[in-house]
Amino acid sequence: MSLCYEDSVLDAADAHGNLTSKQAQRLLSDHGFALSDLYEDDHGVCPVALDSYNAQALLFWLGY
Repeated sequence: MSLCYEDSVLDAADAHGNLTSKQAQRLLSDHGFALSDLYEDDHGVCPVALDSYNAQALLFWLGY
C-alpha cells in the first residue's frame, strides 16, 4: 500500500514529529517556497512549531 503525500511527509519526521532542516527545505522547495517564507507569513501556524520544522505544521502551512 502506498502512502499519500501527507503521510509520507509525516512518516519522514522524527519521534517528535519534526523534520530536519534539509527535509523542511526540500518540502517547501517542492511547493515553490523557501524557509524564509515561513517567517514572512505564518498563515496562522504557531511560530514555535514552524521553528522546529514540525511536519504537521508545515503541511498545514502549505495548505494540506
